[in-house]
This record gives sequence, structure tokens and C-alpha cells, in this order.
Amino acid sequence: MTSIDKKIEPRRLKGFRDYMPDLMESRSRFQGSIRHEAALAGFREIGTPVLEYAETLLGQGSDETDKQVYRFEDHGGRKVAMRFDLTIPFARFVAEHQGELVFPFKRLQIGDVWRGENTQKGRYREFCQCDLDIIGVDSVNADVEILSCFYRILSGFDLGGFTMRLGNRVLLSAMLAKAFPGIDVAGESGALIALDKLDKIGADPVIDLLTKIPGGNPDGARSLLSCLLSKDSVGGTDRGQVRDYLSGNEAGLAELRRMEMILGIMNAVSETSKGGKVRLDLSIARGLGYYTGVVFETTLDGLPGFGSISSGGRYNNLAERFTNRSLPGVGGSIGLDRLLAGLEEMGRLGGQKRDLVFIAIATEDALESAARLSGELRAAGISCDIGLTPGKVGNQFKHADRLGCKVVITLGTSEVQSHTYNFKNMATGEEEKNLPRSGVVERLRAGFR
Repeated sequence: MTSIDKKIEPRRLKGFRDYMPDLMESRSRFQGSIRHEAALAGFREIGTPVLEYAETLLGQGSDETDKQVYRFEDHGGRKVAMRFDLTIPFARFVAEHQGELVFPFKRLQIGDVWRGENTQKGRYREFCQCDLDIIGVDSVNADVEILSCFYRILSGFDLGGFTMRLGNRVLLSAMLAKAFPGIDVAGESGALIALDKLDKIGADPVIDLLTKIPGGNPDGARSLLSCLLSKDSVGGTDRGQVRDYLSGNEAGLAELRRMEMILGIMNAVSETSKGGKVRLDLSIARGLGYYTGVVFETTLDGLPGFGSISSGGRYNNLAERFTNRSLPGVGGSIGLDRLLAGLEEMGRLGGQKRDLVFIAIATEDALESAARLSGELRAAGISCDIGLTPGKVGNQFKHADRLGCKVVITLGTSEVQSHTYNFKNMATGEEEKNLPRSGVVERLRAGFR
């Protein structure tokens, strides 16, 4: 066998996936909804390269995150890396283009990112993130604007219920200092990584991890977890217990008041945009090291243990790596592929007929008429597919059904001569024959309702 005859086995790299048409359509539809909602709130879309200098990306998450970054030396001998999120490239973008932007700047970005982590259900090594950020201001209004926009976006999807949990890194740092007096930066970083595992491994293993960090001890770990996991009447962190825990810490109590203001506004937002709940959960740590204030994670109510589909927070110091200008920011992301995987698991994707017309051609002398009709429909903004092999109308109907078309139009010799068409609604089975061609656009629009 020659080398040209040797076939290559078709296979994908682990952690990467192909997108079939139905899933790709869902992906595009969700992206369109996100763009629409973001535009309504005044966000502007940008793009950044897949590749950045390695020094731009490394050192902003945990060591664990740095290990997941795909990096290599390019043909010019430059050390480069593939973006693992959209936030750090955005910080570089803002610093590089700050003279061209109007601050506060509200940014939307949708793009793929890459992480060489262990794969699991709903988690891939290449996945799409949809980011919203406001940079150039540190205010409660900016925090609420980000949170409420994500809430409205998610409320517009059929998720079967979701919960947005709000935490705060300033409050968490104050509580860590109370639990472990004298804890240093390395110890706090270790504690945050341990707390970020709480949903996955439970309280007792996290207490063990906290005990082993520099400056950690069992009593402090237990008192901290007891306060963080305390619940109020709606299932959020008990603010009364937090207030008692931070008694005498004015900075911590001031941040608690800020969080109570944010929570109050978000509860009002949730009353106008149904579909989800907002809860205070100060156990949320977020593993990335650049957060400096409010943080949030959003989960699907129908898939406990599935993990977050949307998360983010305030990052007031991120741009300091690139500029001396103070550029506080707040933002977050929807993990679109993770969200779609969750909806697939719950059976909330697919199964619907598409707003697509199929023109079945019964005879060869109807080819020209069918081509004219398809052009007319497309010019009117109606999606239209067409039979490519005239005859055997039954096979064309089967093909249209497999494509998920809502309507089939049939043209043959008699329809061409009488300037009519036959109509079938594939969802209801309704059929109409010998309809005048002059009203085809109006009839088809009615057929989609």
C-alpha cells in the first residue's frame, strides 16, 4: 500500500469536540440573545487575539491555572500562550488602547478559550465564553449593572430555574483574618483555593485543607466554616452571624453593608425578570487571584452538582500589570458550552421544528419556478431550502422532516401552469392545495405561528 492509499483514522483530541448543526444553531441563537441584551444595556463588542505573549497571561491565576495554559515557542522564537479566559487579554487591551476608549467602558466579548485541564461532564479544553465587563469605575452601580445584565440574559433562556450566588472577597479576607490571625498572603491564597473546592468535596475535607495552610488551625477553620455555611430564612448566608463574626472590623462591616445594598437591588431585579433566584453565599471564593470585591457564581437548579454556568466579580487591580493608570473593573462570563451541555442533559435543547421552508419539486419542468420561488422567499427574509433531485416527493418530505422544517411547499407541472402551490405545515399536518402564488409570503408567515 502506498502512502497516498493509507487512510488516517478520523479522531479528535481529548477534551475537544465537534458541533453538529442542531447544537451549533443553539450556540448561535444563545450568542445572538446575549449580544441583543448587552446592546440594550450599552455594552460594546470587541475582539482580542487567541495568542498572547506568555508573560501577559501567566501569573494572574493560581499556579494550578498556569499549569493549564497552552503555551509554546512560535516560529520567531517568541514565547506565546493561548488565552485561558477573556479577562486578562481584556486588561491588556484596555491598557494598550486606553487613549481611544471612553471610560467607564462597557465591554462585550464572545470567543473561545483553551485550558489543558482534566475533562469531565460539561467541561472541555476548548470552550466559548461570553463576557461582560465595566472598567474605569468602582461603584455599587457598576457591580449591580453587571449582575443584573447577566441575570436578565439567563432569565431569557429556558433554564428551568437558576440561582445566582453572591460572595465578596474583601469580606472573605476579613473572615480569614479573624479565623487565622496573622495569616500571610501565601496562606490566604491557599485558603481561597481550599474554599473554592467546598461544593466539590464538602466541609470536612475543606476544614482539613484549611488546617494545613500556613497559619491555619482546626478551631479557626471550624469557626470560619460554621459562619460561612450558616443560613438565613431564604437559604443565603446568615448576615447576622457574619456581622457578629466581624464585630470590631469596621472595614469588613462596611463591605457587608455594600453587599446588603447590592443584594437588595438584585432582589428587586429578580422580581421583574423571573426565572432565577439571588442569594448571598460568602463561601464563594473564586479560584482566580485577581478578584478584589463582589464575586458571583450561577448554577442550574435542575442539575445540582453540575457546577457554575456563569461567574465573575470585581477586579480593581488587574490592569496594573500593564499601566500606572487606575482602572478598576467588574465583569463576568457565561460558559456557553457548559450551559448548553447542562441543557442537553436536562432535555431542554432540540426537538423543535425550524422556521425553515422546504420546496419539494415534483417534476423537472418545475425547476425554474422553484428557483424563482426560493429567491422570492429569501428576499423576503424567509429561510428556504430546496429539493436538489426532482421527483419522488415522498422522499423529499422525509428529508424535510429530518431537517426539522416547519413548512413544505410542493411544485409540479400543474402548479407551474396554474401559478399555484401546495402547502403543508409539518408540525400540525395541515395541508392546503392550489394556493395562489401571489400571496405566498403572507401565507408562509402565518404558517409559522
